[in-house]
Amino acid sequence: MGTRNLSKKELEELRKKEEEEAAAHVFKEFVETFQEVPSTTSKVWVKAGTYDAGARKEDTSERGKLYKPVSRLDDKKQATEADMLRSLAQISPRPESVLRSRAKFNKDKKKSNLELFKEELRQIQEERSERHKYKNVLRERGVVGGEPALDSIPDIGSYDTGDPNTTNLYLGNLNPKITEQQLMEIFGRYGPLASIKIMWPRSDEEKARGRNCGFVAFMSRKDGERALRSINGKEIMSYEMKLGWGKAVVIPPVPIYIPPVLQQPSKPPPPSGLPFNAQPPKHLAHKIPRIRPGDYYPHDPEDKKLYDQILSQSIVKVVVPTERNILMLIHRMVEFVIREGPMFEAIIMNRELNNPFFRFLFENQSPAHVYYRWKLFSMLQGDSPKQWALHDFRMFQGGSVWRPPVMNLYTAGMPDELVEEDDAKENIRGTLSNSQRDRLEELI
Repeated sequence: MGTRNLSKKELEELRKKEEEEAAAHVFKEFVETFQEVPSTTSKVWVKAGTYDAGARKEDTSERGKLYKPVSRLDDKKQATEADMLRSLAQISPRPESVLRSRAKFNKDKKKSNLELFKEELRQIQEERSERHKYKNVLRERGVVGGEPALDSIPDIGSYDTGDPNTTNLYLGNLNPKITEQQLMEIFGRYGPLASIKIMWPRSDEEKARGRNCGFVAFMSRKDGERALRSINGKEIMSYEMKLGWGKAVVIPPVPIYIPPVLQQPSKPPPPSGLPFNAQPPKHLAHKIPRIRPGDYYPHDPEDKKLYDQILSQSIVKVVVPTERNILMLIHRMVEFVIREGPMFEAIIMNRELNNPFFRFLFENQSPAHVYYRWKLFSMLQGDSPKQWALHDFRMFQGGSVWRPPVMNLYTAGMPDELVEEDDAKENIRGTLSNSQRDRLEELI
């Protein structure tokens, strides 16, 4: 009996050891996804003549001889024309294919690298001539097919090749003193921004031009079109803006700038004290029973009944975190928890207890934890990372109602009623409004 009990203990210890090794391997894989694996090889100098660098063996048979460079074309070891044709004949015995191969070989052999380079230059010159011819036609007509005139078109290569989905705007004729922060304030009033870049001059020739160019990418095409219509042709810091569409750029999951009028839907609700920061109805907000520290429910049965009633009528509002690092960490955590199970979550909580980046696993009333719990539940229900159900639901029986975040809040375009186009900026001077134009006509 003692031997049998001992064998069971040994089996349990062996199984526990295997589980710990598997958990350590999964945790190592989880950590490696956030960092680059350093190269295990180091660059060393290898002496000439070395044929086994690890053992440092050298070939000294030709030591002391003068090195004479030999052209690969004159090397006797290279295959001759006859050898090439003979190999072609073995592959395809048809005589006409051999003759075609011989003619092609002789034709390519006659052209040197200099001649090929000249042909490439000639082709580039022809393309440039066609572009100049096209520019001349635009200059004569001014506007072609409703598109802006030639002076509002950026240089070749600065705008896109016709991509209707690009959200990147090319900014030409920028004041050299304008900053990216000022561009963020000017263009940010038309929608969330994905990126801002000013092409600062690097050479004396670029500095002598007296103007800069740049790019402003919106999260949606709709907002970019609105900004193009509103700002193109206006003066910003005494420089007339010349806008056009730029080449498409990668849209980040979270914009670098969110207009203040659009921040309200993305802001988390105020703390309520309820689990998952559920928001109670206004008429019950002041009736929430007090709970002792460390307890989950009130001790009084009447208070517990009222607490459950308030909790069932409350709404948990899910908000997407705006901090990119936390958002990507949550998504990676969800991916591993779905694949490895709840034991992986327990291992991470045990290991990263004092790590501030994993605080969302412990603070169940924080917006990041609410988003993490909803994202995990959503993925387990079959939703995709970019598309999910938008209807309200109850995650727990008798619990609060969960309200998923708005899908494509930043990429769907800002509503027109939120755009303050009538508010003029001090550094922007554009066309007159209808009332200003009527007033001017009366004075004239």
